[in-house]
Amino acid sequence: MYGEGMDRQTADFRKKFEAAGKRQGWLQSGSILAAVSGGGDSVALLCLLKNFYNGKIAAAHIDHCTRNGASHRDADFVREFCEKWDISCFVKEIDVEKEKMTGESFEMAARRIRYEYFDELAAAEDIDFIALGHSLDDLVETQLLNLFRGTGIDGLRGMPEVRGRIVRPVIDFRRDELRKFLSAQGISWCEDETNAENVYKRNKIRNDLIPWIKENINANFEISMAALARQAAELSAGRSARAEMQLADISCENGTALASWRKNAVKGLSDSDISELFRLQGKILGLPVLDRKRTEELVRLAKAGGRWRFQWAADIEVCRTAEGIFWLHRADAERI
Repeated sequence: MYGEGMDRQTADFRKKFEAAGKRQGWLQSGSILAAVSGGGDSVALLCLLKNFYNGKIAAAHIDHCTRNGASHRDADFVREFCEKWDISCFVKEIDVEKEKMTGESFEMAARRIRYEYFDELAAAEDIDFIALGHSLDDLVETQLLNLFRGTGIDGLRGMPEVRGRIVRPVIDFRRDELRKFLSAQGISWCEDETNAENVYKRNKIRNDLIPWIKENINANFEISMAALARQAAELSAGRSARAEMQLADISCENGTALASWRKNAVKGLSDSDISELFRLQGKILGLPVLDRKRTEELVRLAKAGGRWRFQWAADIEVCRTAEGIFWLHRADAERI
């Protein structure tokens, strides 16, 4: 632990980190599980927890069996790092490519597997919170990805800093300052070489677009986007609260359907309200988020009435009949 003589940088980091902990609700908790990939952000997260969090700390790592075996190196690094710091470490090895579901990309499958594992582990070990190492840069990249996909207000939030027991303690820190902090402490981390490859859209945004914006338009671009994320979160929270009340009012029971709405459910509602209702229902059912174009099409169908079917996911359809609007597995939708 740092003593009385901590330097100014460390003191500033502690202040910002503890402020996030108070805001997110985990600072005074009894235990936290840190998701550690071995990269700079997650190693910095673990370092900050070790020094400025008084509860029980455990670390979790998933070896995705990728990069021609290089992922095994990251797993070994995390194990050794945690052993050196006397932190309980849980590592799961899984071949994501073989575990992909129909219609899932590698990234979607990896994310699903990670979250499932973290949830299971936290429950098994009776841990209060799950901490992810997403930084301010990750927030901005997600905002831009959502924007280019055609997002609404909710997508401009980027990523919520709290979702259930999942928290993001370093969301206020820039990626480069976390690495500078580690370097100053003499702490190493693993660099994923694929982060430099512009194969994925996120990497193109990270490596090309954001640096161009900062150099040519706004050097403090991330700060402006973070402020936008906070405003969007406030607006989204208000819309969500209203949608929850509306959804309770329009929902009805149906033995076959995953969810069902009364036949006149959307009558008199604005396009914005209907869109939010569909978003909330999809979230409750664990469905992928629809882009703006498909959401607008679904809203148009809902307002038009009549009979229709809309494919939301690989095996899930939204259907309207004379009785109402239903979320059904495709096989069940074929029979209505």
